[in-house]
Amino acid sequence: MSNLLVGLVALASLGAGSAQAFVIDGNLADWGVTRYAGAAGWTPTAGIERTIEDQNTEKLDPGYGGQAYDAEALYATIQGQTLYIALATGHNPNTLQNPGANSYGAGDFAIDFGKNGSYELGINFKHMLPGGREAFGVMGGVYGSAIWAQGLWDANGQHNPAQADPLHPTHLLGGVHLGNAALAFTTTGQNGFGQWASHQHYFYEMSVDLSLLNAGGWDGKAFNIHWTQNCANDSILVDPPGAVPEPATLALLPLGLLGMLAVRRRRAR
Repeated sequence: MSNLLVGLVALASLGAGSAQAFVIDGNLADWGVTRYAGAAGWTPTAGIERTIEDQNTEKLDPGYGGQAYDAEALYATIQGQTLYIALATGHNPNTLQNPGANSYGAGDFAIDFGKNGSYELGINFKHMLPGGREAFGVMGGVYGSAIWAQGLWDANGQHNPAQADPLHPTHLLGGVHLGNAALAFTTTGQNGFGQWASHQHYFYEMSVDLSLLNAGGWDGKAFNIHWTQNCANDSILVDPPGAVPEPATLALLPLGLLGMLAVRRRRAR
């Protein structure tokens, strides 16, 4: 088989089998995350970008908090015109934002298009307050020109709320509402994940139309996704790929190669 035919078969396979359906329900089984499989269970399906930081220590990065504030795994992939994001954490999404009681709620998802710490876009999660959920925005809202609150730790990992590290934004204080993501999360802890099977885990899952990223200033290149709690005790970051060709475009590539092959055969006669 010629090299051209090998390439044709590979591209035909890519066009037919690259799509993967995610049900936005907080269950990461369709990402390839496996229960009762030890540390390897966090590894997702091939092609999904991931950062895995499941820990079993009181000291996290940059702060403290142990399992209750552990950001364990962050996943991202782009399929067609949709960005998919999933998070596994030991932090219950219903944890109260009550600093006086040393309790800090869930943060928002921050996106940095320039990969320079600017975090232009935010996906809102309305964290819990003692009297109900926070007032800002809508649940799952996608906000451009994002204005961020900061955590408790400076760039050296020292407790210093007055000079908190801007590379670990916590939750949105303002921004321009561009639209909404589809968002699901769990509030009942699940064990059996990772190498510490007794730990309780909580999951977020969402999908965002790429048009909302474009509206927020995305240029189609790779970017960072960040998540932490409102104290920034443990931060996690993943770098998904940039835009990929549309499935319809991929479907046309084998046809183009067939045409090239036909021309090549005619010339060879």
